Amino acid sequence: MKLSKQRKTEILIFIILIVFGAIFYLNFKNLHVKFYNKTGENIDSLVIAGTFIGDLKNGSSTEYIDYKEFLFDSGIPYEQISGILNTKKIHELNWSDCGTERNKESKGSYVFDIKKGTDEDGKTCMFLVGHNQKIFWEE
Repeated sequence: MKLSKQRKTEILIFIILIVFGAIFYLNFKNLHVKFYNKTGENIDSLVIAGTFIGDLKNGSSTEYIDYKEFLFDSGIPYEQISGILNTKKIHELNWSDCGTERNKESKGSYVFDIKKGTDEDGKTCMFLVGHNQKIFWEE
């Protein structure tokens, strides 16, 4: 059975559309997150949400990193974060004891700033906030 030139062209266009659709779906179904270091210090061995990022100089940013999901609390990023600042291991600031507003996002693109603060015991901690935004306790 011979296919006409028009039929071959239609099949080729259909295959190309399927390939582009698959690429689009696989590329955009994940969550893409970029981080800026706004701690005032270089961060060594940075890990966010279980993903090793490595070193991040003060004022610099990562490329977009793919995550399957990311935890938020009341619309504010609430993932685990750790790294080394001035040879001292630093963990996330657990600013919320309540979990009623926590949810996980699995699609979209986000840009966050990594900032440092102190917990109730006076220990230095890191937290995430939307890019160029302040978290509710900052002035």
